[in-house]
Amino acid sequence: MKYLEKLAGISVLSLVFAGFGINTAEMAKVPANAPEIQYFGRWNVQDEVYQTGQGATYIKANFSGTSLKADLTGEKIWWRVSIDGGEFRPFKAVGDDTVLAENLSEGEHSVLLVRSTEGEAGIGEFRGFTLEDGESLCQPSPMKTRRLEFVGDSITAGAMNLGAYDGNNYYDVQDGYMAYGPQLARKLDADFSIVARSGEGIIHNYNEEWPPTGIHMGDRYGWAFCYKVRVDDPVLWDTANYPVDAVIVSIGTNDFSGKQKPKLVDFKASYKKLLDIIRSQNPNKPIICIEPVPASVGAKVRKSIEQAVNEMLKDGYEKIYFIPLNEPSPLLKEEDFRNDNTHPTVEGAAKLANYLEPIVARLLGWK
Repeated sequence: MKYLEKLAGISVLSLVFAGFGINTAEMAKVPANAPEIQYFGRWNVQDEVYQTGQGATYIKANFSGTSLKADLTGEKIWWRVSIDGGEFRPFKAVGDDTVLAENLSEGEHSVLLVRSTEGEAGIGEFRGFTLEDGESLCQPSPMKTRRLEFVGDSITAGAMNLGAYDGNNYYDVQDGYMAYGPQLARKLDADFSIVARSGEGIIHNYNEEWPPTGIHMGDRYGWAFCYKVRVDDPVLWDTANYPVDAVIVSIGTNDFSGKQKPKLVDFKASYKKLLDIIRSQNPNKPIICIEPVPASVGAKVRKSIEQAVNEMLKDGYEKIYFIPLNEPSPLLKEEDFRNDNTHPTVEGAAKLANYLEPIVARLLGWK
């Protein structure tokens, strides 16, 4: 194919003198903008390099041959790869020699490459695949007809769903692909996008000084990347690049987790502002607001979110919904959390997804 660039084998003599192993097989480079590669979530394209600064972004492709490599970066980022729908393997990228698959049978295979780590871990870059000489990418699989976007905090990012945090392993025990949002999307046969950062609130972040002056979700929603601090010229996200059918919002836990908490009236006003921002970038698309997952956040916060939704409907907004989780009793029990009654395990996230599936399907008219 025209986009394949062959890499000739290096001469045996030069390898001997350099002291390296010998591999004279030719390989074929496939650039990141090859039409057979499918991208999901918020990817930014810069000089034919695909950049991801959000969690649970993913790539799909079909290819021929017995091995596959990627040109992939992201020092703090965990990736996971599945070949032919098999078990995911976690790994860290090592540049253009990142092995995704080897020792496969001859013929056609599929690859699913997922960023497991949330956006605040930094920007990852994908420059393409490397195939064996004579092999190529194959016709891509049909795209799903449904897309959901999930907006939230560490719970939406999948923090600690793989294990307990020991003070040094935060990104190691996080798998955004197994958070409640992606699990729910898959149950609804939908692709997805995640906009979430640990510790983030609507008006007050976790451990933020008072009065709050940091970045909050209303600031962040329009950005392509999850910047930790404010930047003068953030890369803006164009929703036309990955239009979604609905946006599901679950945020508010961090606003009320510190010693100093915002007034409910201010929280409600900021919540309405966030919904207005989301709607302005996704015209006429449904917005589904979910009560914060931990029951400890309290009934007053749940009521404030419900009031925010009702007030916007009264003001003429359409297709904005509220789903309570913890009345008359908490949806998730102690065993569904990672020892903190805040962050669900993979199984706890599945329980949440199972609960939401029929409700979301009904609201969106998805059978």
